[in-house]
Order: sequence, then structure tokens, then C-alpha cells
Amino acid sequence: METVTDIDVAVVGGGIAGLTTAYRLSRRGHRVEVFEAADEPGGRMRSSRVDGWTMDTGAETISPYGYPATWELIKELGLEQAGALHRIRHPVGLWRGGRTHPWVGHPRSLLAGAGMTARGRVQLLRMMLASATRSGRVDPDRPEDSGFGTRTLAQYGAEHGRELLDNLLAPVSSAAFGWLPERSSAAPMLAIMQGTHGIYRWQTYRDGQDTMARILAQHVKVHLSRTVTAVERDGRGARLAFADGTGLTARAAVVTLPSPEIPALRPDLEEGEREFLEASTFTTMIRVCVRLDRPLEPRRTAGQPRLYAFVMGPGEDSLLSGGTVEHNKCPARVPYGKGLVTLLISPRRAAEVYDLPDGQVIDRVLDEGERFIDGLRAAYAGHEVVRWRNGLPEAPPAALALRKAFVGRAPGPVEYAGDWIYLRPSSEAAIASSRRAASRVAAWLAR
Repeated sequence: METVTDIDVAVVGGGIAGLTTAYRLSRRGHRVEVFEAADEPGGRMRSSRVDGWTMDTGAETISPYGYPATWELIKELGLEQAGALHRIRHPVGLWRGGRTHPWVGHPRSLLAGAGMTARGRVQLLRMMLASATRSGRVDPDRPEDSGFGTRTLAQYGAEHGRELLDNLLAPVSSAAFGWLPERSSAAPMLAIMQGTHGIYRWQTYRDGQDTMARILAQHVKVHLSRTVTAVERDGRGARLAFADGTGLTARAAVVTLPSPEIPALRPDLEEGEREFLEASTFTTMIRVCVRLDRPLEPRRTAGQPRLYAFVMGPGEDSLLSGGTVEHNKCPARVPYGKGLVTLLISPRRAAEVYDLPDGQVIDRVLDEGERFIDGLRAAYAGHEVVRWRNGLPEAPPAALALRKAFVGRAPGPVEYAGDWIYLRPSSEAAIASSRRAASRVAAWLAR
């Protein structure tokens, strides 16, 4: 006799991975509902709006290269034709020696230097040439199969050039990924660098990084302020329990929360799941958005281009790992004549400020920010402190070693999606994981 269930698929988490998974499955004709604990969808890709300023909860840029799953969805939703994307015209700078050095991660850095000596540029050139060889390539879908094995970024830097690590890999991974070079494997980051050709011709969403989430939420059924407390296998289906004491059955469920939050939700984790989930750690992310009464930017020399972001160079003992100059990144997000910068707390220092009141955090950030942006405190017009305990997935060697078994297991009634499945923090990883989860769920339901 056929088992009666409430819906076909329950998706736990209304971030970009959950919304995209629901969208893909609903397009296949399945009855799908999303359950989100927060009072709005988007997860780590939300934006807030205050008096004409648009502030993102997480950094979000899109490369024209190496983001196939993202661009497929952008085109499917008509975002490109609607003018929802903005081309970022300015480079990233490395803070070193009291000023910024532009073109970090850009092909032009081979000539401009980006804070590196001639030796460092040679190391960069060697890395770029090695990336063009079969042994030096990293498949973003299978980073565990690369020739770099589970080497950390620190180990990779020791082998390929200390200056390359100190002036490029470590600063960019710290600011953009929240990674510590000694904790995360090199292969997932190299996959990003190779796929995107570096920080080159990047784009962003003109009206905030929540653009795609807002549109996807219009295409699927989303329940907000609906906290799921347990997801268990129920015969050939799944059962959800909610914080209000109610429950729901589904033919399948997809859990899209950060990996550290999943074991508490899944008392019956399958063999091979728990090991990978527990090895897939996250770093804490703290972003401080500072509204300004005038446009400011990090110190630079005359004749150098304006920057859209900056990262810390070697030897800079700072509370910050870098920041984004939002009015240069996308002027449409800031009132005319005003400014907006987002300052990122270093992953090495996040624990010391995470639990402080917002007032104390902004005081420390403004004091520290004055080292890099002249007049920051005088131009201050407001702020927003964004905290994510599980903000950015790391790529620990243990997780990389376990990944093949996790992604290769047979489909079941409870599946997963999220950027952590690819061990790299990006919307591309989240969207790619949702496409994979939708295919696995469809295969399970077809049985």
C-alpha cells in the first residue's frame, strides 16, 4: 500500500542553496515547501536597506568565468536582461607599508606588482603556468582528486613561494573566505582561482546580494519563522519536527543548513555522513557596514586607481582582514555624495569581539579603520554589525579526504545542499550543490 505523505519534498533552510533546490524540484513537477527559521529568506545572502544605503550580510561578487551554475540560473531568471547585474570597474588592493597596492589577484599584477617584489611575481607566474598543465589543474567538482592532495595553503606556499602565500593566497583567503592558511586545503581555493582567472571582470547584483533570493522566493512556497528541530528518516520518506511541537512528513527532505548545525538536527545520520559533516568546519564571520556622509577609501598614492576592496598584507597585526569600498563597487547602493565601506574582522580576531555589544564593536572598528581610511570616524553616519557564527565553510584536509565517499553515496530520503559540500564559500558552490541535490532527490523519488 502506498504511504501517504504531506508533501513531496521538504527543504530545510531558505538560503540560496535551499531556494534553488526548491526551485529546481518544483520545476520538475514536485510539491516542494521551504522552511526557514528567520523572518525573511536569503540566509547568508540577505541585504538590509537604510535611507538609501544597501548593505549585504555577506560579500558577494560573480565572475564571468568559473560560475556556470550561477550564470545558468541568472539567465533562466532573466536577471541579466533585466539589468540586475553591475560590472565592478575597480581593482583590489593589498595594504602594505602604509598604503594600498592595486591589482591583487588580477593578471595585471604580474606587471604592477600588487605589493610583491620581482621574486614574488616570478612565483606568481610559475603558479599560473603550472595551472595550465594537467597536473596543476583542479576540478572544482572533484577537488579531492587533484595532484595537490590535502596539502594546506600554508604547505602549498612553502613549496611554491613564501611571498606568493604572504602577498596573495593568505590575504585573499583570509578576507574573502575567512580562512587560515594552516587550516584549509589549497585545492578548493586553487580551483576558484583557475576557474575565474583571478579577480578579473567581476560583477555584483546592482540592488543587493539578496536579488536572486528574493526572486526565487516568489517561485516557491516558503514558510518563514518556521524552525525545524529534527529531520529523521521515516520508512522510505522523511519526517520533520518543528519548534512549535508540530510535525510533517515528506517523500524526501533536503537539509541546507551549515554543516556544523546538521548533526544536532539529524539523530539518525547515515554511515559516511556524520564523519564528513563533522570534518566540514566553518569559520566565524563578522562584517561591519559603516555608512559615511562622504565617499572615502583606503590610502593610496596619487595616480593609482580607486579600489573596490583591500586586503591585509604580511606583517600587519590588525583587527581587520580587509574591507570593501561599496560606493566604488556599486554606486547604485549608496545615496549620491555619500559613502559606504564594509570592514571585515580577521578570522584570527573574531572570537575576541563576537559577543561584544554593537557599540563596542563599532568603536573598535572605527579606531582600527582609521589606520587605513583617513577621516573614517569623522565621516561616520551609521553602522550595521553582521555576525555569523557559522559564516564561511573551511576546507580542512580531513574533510577533503572524506568528500569523495560522501558525494558518492547512494541517494536517500534525506539529502543535503550548501556551499560546504564543495568546501568553498561562494554562491556558485551553493547553487551547484542544489542542482546536485535536486538530481539526487529526483532519482530517489523515481524509485
